[in-house]
Amino acid sequence: MKSSCVSSCRALNPSVTFVVALMATTGIGFSSRDAGAQDVTSSVATPASTTTTVKAQKAKKTSTETTSSTASSSTVNVSSKAESITVRAQRRLLREKNSPSAVTELGADHIRQAGLMGSVASILRDAPSVNVYQSGVGNNEPVISVRGARGLEVAQTLDGVPMQDLLNGGSGGYMSSIIGGKFNMDQISGVSIYPGVAYPSETTFGTIGGTIAYHSLRPSDDRHLDITGSVGSFGTWNEGFEADSGRLDGWMGHGVDAPKIMLKYSNMQTKNYIKYTPARYNNMEFAFDKPYNDGQSLFSATVLYNTGDGRFEAQPVPTAWMNKYGKYSNYNPNTTFGQENNDYFTMILKNDTYVNDYLNVGVTGFYEFSDSTMLDYQNPDSFSLDGAATPYSVGGSNIFTQTAAGFGEQRYYGYGNIFYMPGVYTYNGSSNCAAGVQSAWAAAGQTSPCGYNAQESYTRTDTYGIRPRLTITPPSFWGIQNTIKVGALIAKETSNLTPTWAGSTADVKQTAANLISGGGEGGGQRVMYQGYFQDKIDLFKNTLHVTPGFVIEGTQSGLTSTEMYGGTVSAAAAATTYCQTYTCNTGYYSAKKWDREWLPFINVSYDLDKVIPKLKGLSFYGSWGNSALYAPVSDFSPNVLGEVPNASIVHMEEGGIKFNRRNISISVDYFHQKVDRDFGMFEYQSGALAGYSSYTNAGQRSMKGEEASVIWQVTPKIQLFGNFSHLSEHYDATALESMTVQEDQFGIATKGSPVTGVPSWLSTIGIDYRTRNLIRHGDNFNVRFQGQYTGHQSTTYDLSGFQNVGNIPGVGGYDNGTNYNYYTITSGATTYDPHGGIAPYMIFSLDLNYDMPFKNAGPLKSLNFDINVYNLFNTFYWQYKYKQIAPGTCSTISSGPLAGQAASNYGCGTSYSDGIAGQPASVTFTMRARLG
Repeated sequence: MKSSCVSSCRALNPSVTFVVALMATTGIGFSSRDAGAQDVTSSVATPASTTTTVKAQKAKKTSTETTSSTASSSTVNVSSKAESITVRAQRRLLREKNSPSAVTELGADHIRQAGLMGSVASILRDAPSVNVYQSGVGNNEPVISVRGARGLEVAQTLDGVPMQDLLNGGSGGYMSSIIGGKFNMDQISGVSIYPGVAYPSETTFGTIGGTIAYHSLRPSDDRHLDITGSVGSFGTWNEGFEADSGRLDGWMGHGVDAPKIMLKYSNMQTKNYIKYTPARYNNMEFAFDKPYNDGQSLFSATVLYNTGDGRFEAQPVPTAWMNKYGKYSNYNPNTTFGQENNDYFTMILKNDTYVNDYLNVGVTGFYEFSDSTMLDYQNPDSFSLDGAATPYSVGGSNIFTQTAAGFGEQRYYGYGNIFYMPGVYTYNGSSNCAAGVQSAWAAAGQTSPCGYNAQESYTRTDTYGIRPRLTITPPSFWGIQNTIKVGALIAKETSNLTPTWAGSTADVKQTAANLISGGGEGGGQRVMYQGYFQDKIDLFKNTLHVTPGFVIEGTQSGLTSTEMYGGTVSAAAAATTYCQTYTCNTGYYSAKKWDREWLPFINVSYDLDKVIPKLKGLSFYGSWGNSALYAPVSDFSPNVLGEVPNASIVHMEEGGIKFNRRNISISVDYFHQKVDRDFGMFEYQSGALAGYSSYTNAGQRSMKGEEASVIWQVTPKIQLFGNFSHLSEHYDATALESMTVQEDQFGIATKGSPVTGVPSWLSTIGIDYRTRNLIRHGDNFNVRFQGQYTGHQSTTYDLSGFQNVGNIPGVGGYDNGTNYNYYTITSGATTYDPHGGIAPYMIFSLDLNYDMPFKNAGPLKSLNFDINVYNLFNTFYWQYKYKQIAPGTCSTISSGPLAGQAASNYGCGTSYSDGIAGQPASVTFTMRARLG
């Protein structure tokens, strides 16, 4: 409402709006810290303030009693206006909130519990059906699954803006941008997890696993400066500050309409618990909020600039190596390492305008970029020749890195070979090889790995877009209320061609002479168009809620390059002596594809409040919907055989019960999700098709399970909480598939086999205790203790190429071992291991927090002390584990029907086990001083 209000008038400000919206939501995992023994939903209608004072207008009065009466009347009038604004705004929020579903809300307590060692992904483990692990401290290669869907298949947003890679899904292509992230733990205030299919108004582009909606940290109402320092296990340090302006009364606004500014910076460095994997992170956030229309409208600006650089495991370390050298051992960097240096920038401009009680209009504009430089190195002495042991082999394992030589593909480069192109790709690695090593490989008739044992690549992506939206709440008609939400998302993301350079030492030069791929002009791009509509219809005295809706998506994707292998060779190049003598395969290439999908959704819920008063707070709900995930733009490469796959589609059905009354909240649900047209791929490692890839849409998966959550506020000081989830996930067809949640193993799924890397059971239980005035008046002491159980996970192993796994779509059958195409597809392909598995484990964590206020201490207003302990009992556990055959340089098949033919790059290695060990016990101490 646009009626005038003096500066002292209080209306519903953005922070209150957020709290009210959460309190009105009965999602799993939400708890009201101030609820105590009162009903959460009933507390929403209580205005923040219903008393306001104003100055009486100056006038001559003959009686002080008359003056007092006039002032009192003015106070009541303005107070009534303020109360009207607040109550009406709260009613709109209650009306606009979505009906119950399986959403989970996680806030400040969960962020603090994750601690400095955690990441924006690790806090998600507190939600049902979400599993998370990572390879180090901070935002270090996090891996997530939601109801069995991989992180690549799950959308992530920050304040409604898509944060996932629009070109490839998730965080981007495999092994890209794994150190650091677009936003960090200390830059968020909470997160909402919508598993499966979210409401159309909450969904975003490209997901068959759900939407994870993060909320940014916003400026505070009070002026202060926080200075923070932390020290923890594994040589971990963190320093930072947060400066809040508070409400800046002035020409831009007064009171609730006054602007607020926040600037926050932190620097963290760690040696990490896995040896030789140090990392450093810098995170900066600038936030500006400008409320208007008596606090009912809001313009906000958010700028994030984060960096992350460090080393990581070049591959999961073989278990035989860890058994010999230690559970958290790693290869010495002189032997092998992986390293990344990443920059991330995000700018979000957002405006939500209250027009009247029936219409709210909003628009968000955003821009993001990320720069990622990755270096992989492996000592030439550590490469295996035809599967032979090296000085670094333990238990049959050989080192593997993401380099040309690591895949045994060095023979394709250099003068006279298929990847050589005069004037473009002229690098000849053999010239960098020591004579002794070169002669040893030459004697075996193989190309030396020297010169292809180190590789550096650079990836740049730019994303920009706009998200307009309307919320329409027309007057009730025959007792029926409608809340209509209409919106769109239009965005474009572009990437470079990821130029890649090779060398023989870790100091790879980014010069034209060292370039082996990604040259020329061009890149990948995807333009996406999305529109949504939903209408929440409240019937029968607001007890029955029906929310139909839909999302329409369209994408135009493409890949263009002037110098790409598999492109059209120019006439001038084809006429050269070199191309006449040898085969030239590099030239101009362009591919585009238009995809579109219609994705319906409906939710029905029923509240028993007004039907059976004794069952107040009890609701039933059911949801059905579809969502889509589009093929990565990398699939548009000319090296891909066949057509680019169509979008994968998930079909979701879920139903549940929610009970939220006074001091207890209970939620139980059942879900079933089926993925059709599941993506799969394989790269040919030998034969005439070596270097080509096959992509398919023949896969199918089904996930079904149960989820439950309970929050019980036993007393105003003690809260008990817990949740559990059970998941059964299987493949419904034999097909090429991405076989692991880690997204690093491609292979063959057989019909009926379980999906690997997904726990069958997950659970979190804990207790939260807080009290005031423990040591001194006004202090706060909080203890939060929790345990997290992770159930059994299935694992994988690599096929040798000589096993019969049945008929494979697009490949054919085993044919008694005579089908060479079947051999090259299945050799090294990953599949379910019926004899493997990761044992269940349970990890306990403890967080102690004490906040001490100060009076008459100058600028010092408070000190906050926090002790965070992860893995309290130092339990050893495997996060990820599998058996593999490392690729290498192989000669020919020695026996059988295919004897004499070229062996696959996976055809001469031996099978061994490797994995990623979970984080051991760690302690972090943090101290924060607040000045004001």
